[in-house]
Amino acid sequence: MKHANRALTVLIFIFLYIPMAVLIVASFNTGKDITHFDGFTLNQYLELFEDDSLLNLLANSLIISSLATATATVFGTVAAVGIHNLKPRLRKVAMSLTNIPMTNPDIVTGVSLSLLFVFVGTRMLGQRESLTFWTLLIAHITFNLPYVVLNVMPKLHQMDSSLVDAAMDLGCTPLQSFFKVTIHEIMPGIITGAIMAFTMSLDDFVISYFVTGMGFTTLPVEIYSYVKKPIQPKIYAMFTLLFALIFLLMVAMNILQLKGEQNKKRNRSAVSESKGMRTFKKVLAVVVSAALVIGVGSFILFTRVGGEGQITLNVYNWGQYIADGSDGSMDLIAEFERRYPGIKVNYQTYDSNETMYSKLVNGGITVDVIIPSDYMIARMRQEGMLLELDFDNIPNYRYIDETFRNTSYDPENKYSVPYTWGTVGIIYNSKYVDEADVTGWELMWNHKYAGKILMFDNSRDAFGITQYMLGYDVNTTDKAELQHCADKLAEQKPVLQQYVMDQIFATMQNEEAWIAAYYAGDYLVMAEENPDLKFFLPEHQGFNLFIDAMCIPSCAQEKEAAELFINFLCDPEISAANMDWVCYSTPISEAKQYLDPEVAASEVSYPAAEKLIKASSYSFLNPETTRLVEELFMNVRNSQ
Repeated sequence: MKHANRALTVLIFIFLYIPMAVLIVASFNTGKDITHFDGFTLNQYLELFEDDSLLNLLANSLIISSLATATATVFGTVAAVGIHNLKPRLRKVAMSLTNIPMTNPDIVTGVSLSLLFVFVGTRMLGQRESLTFWTLLIAHITFNLPYVVLNVMPKLHQMDSSLVDAAMDLGCTPLQSFFKVTIHEIMPGIITGAIMAFTMSLDDFVISYFVTGMGFTTLPVEIYSYVKKPIQPKIYAMFTLLFALIFLLMVAMNILQLKGEQNKKRNRSAVSESKGMRTFKKVLAVVVSAALVIGVGSFILFTRVGGEGQITLNVYNWGQYIADGSDGSMDLIAEFERRYPGIKVNYQTYDSNETMYSKLVNGGITVDVIIPSDYMIARMRQEGMLLELDFDNIPNYRYIDETFRNTSYDPENKYSVPYTWGTVGIIYNSKYVDEADVTGWELMWNHKYAGKILMFDNSRDAFGITQYMLGYDVNTTDKAELQHCADKLAEQKPVLQQYVMDQIFATMQNEEAWIAAYYAGDYLVMAEENPDLKFFLPEHQGFNLFIDAMCIPSCAQEKEAAELFINFLCDPEISAANMDWVCYSTPISEAKQYLDPEVAASEVSYPAAEKLIKASSYSFLNPETTRLVEELFMNVRNSQ
């Protein structure tokens, strides 16, 4: 039994630490493939320290984690002492309430806090921007508190209460006895709680995602947008450094605690502190003080970015949807700031039209530029959420092809400027999928490939594919037709591996799935990593042609700067540099002369006119139909 327990322990540690070991090795690998070690290098670390944007994100995470940890440790310790002194029944109630933020699903906590902050900020305080650095900090303190309390409480239960009485008998006041006796006895719990709070805060994504405004974001939130492109090796270097920091901190804590316990066993006074513990407390005090100074100082610097008189332009876009300087591309944001030194771009991302819409409609953030899809533009236009553009400030609009003007979502060309366009088709792996089966959307229902098929995890695209296959109008409001589509999606579910959005990249590239419906531009990204992937447009049945366009929301504070940014992105050379990286299609024909010739001639990016005959776009459905479609899709998705 003893050997079995040891073997189980070893296996647990292997499963826990092998992924970290792979990451560490990858950070020193000359190649980009983590499965092959091509040679030792420190270039990833050099690139990391040259990347100001990534270092700023890391600094943001460390600032939030440090300040949240320091605050949560102080308040959590005081709360634990107060709860410990309650009567047993009240103590149980208090502990149950304290543990709610820890036991609650992160998404529930995140949404709840976001709604609370928006309500208090916009409704009660009248602020235009209620999601800020401070709300992010409060959220981190909230979910960190239970971890501190949970670690301190056992030490309070273990503590000999007679020590406090003895100290007071010797002349100590209650406050003096607390600092001279209680703190010393529960210090291991305080330290453990602080370290756990720091790691949880540094690692948090879900809660931060919902409470982050436009002015401040953390590293995990930004990393979430990296799923479309292969992770850059410098990210491995950053994770290695963070792991080393946490690991060394925990080793130091355990060593010093062990020394303290050894000294206690040597019959030293219970009230007098061990040398090791005194040293550790001094170190802890220095670390906490430094964290506070660095955090507050960095925040002051952050709030004064760009200096006096500089405009901050808030841009809200899809993840990895603008050239950022990686892979030899042009860093468009840096180039814009170089051309317009009086403007500082604050760039953040979202993962769906619906996420962007909910952030704006709920309030709490100020955004100057957004890039929604066609049907969402129509919705926001109808709901008065967009400002009319001053095209005198956007002279490069003349380069936009006539094909992309006077669209159904913006018939008078008042509210939007096309950014990219593309099609939705079937991506399949030619190694495993028989070409004879690739005839239409029916491939997505083929039982021959059960367990290897991926479907859109959004109602509009899922229903759209089904409607094309069944011969229905993709903008139908007929309830019987929509129910028929839902029934067809229910028939598909047994053959699906999963519903996905951006998770598709790794799954298809690694050949965990063989068939998926997705966007042509994203297919090109996947094909770079796996040449066996092919793209098929069901021309005879129909397919979606989408347009993403640049708009200025009604909450914008810097409209003229936003129009300058839109005009900049419409420059043919800039558009070409952008499309070379994002792999979508440009609505500017003149940009094609600056594109890679192979890309400009690609039938995937720029299908021939005869192939686009049966292409159609999504229109904004009325609210009743929208709710029905979403309800039907969720019923299918969540069914067993």
